[in-house]
Amino acid sequence: MKWLSNLIAPIKSELLAMVGVVAICGIGATIAGYLHIQRQNAQIETLDTRIGDLVIANKGWAARATEQDRLRALEQKNVLLLQDKLALIEQQGVASAAQLKQLEKTNAEVRELMARRLPPELRRMLEQQK
Repeated sequence: MKWLSNLIAPIKSELLAMVGVVAICGIGATIAGYLHIQRQNAQIETLDTRIGDLVIANKGWAARATEQDRLRALEQKNVLLLQDKLALIEQQGVASAAQLKQLEKTNAEVRELMARRLPPELRRMLEQQK
């Protein structure tokens, strides 16, 4: 070991300086790495919070979309029911108009009543049924 000590003696100060520089660089790199990791952790936490908020918002939108689809289906069903009701009313109107014409042809009293002056509301109603 003495021979190693003798070999290193002339460059001992340079070796100590290099070790010091490497140590300082290592400490600096460690501090820089630590700060970088801390900044990344903060960004990850922020993004995690934001993603959680977006997930909650998306669940709300999904529920609203489902409700809107349900309301559209109900609206479509109501439209179909109203169309059926309108067709039934029109059929009844045609049948009533036919019955009125038949009564007017066959019944003298109805013919006489229709020939007289009727109240305007009744005349409009009867004319709409024809």
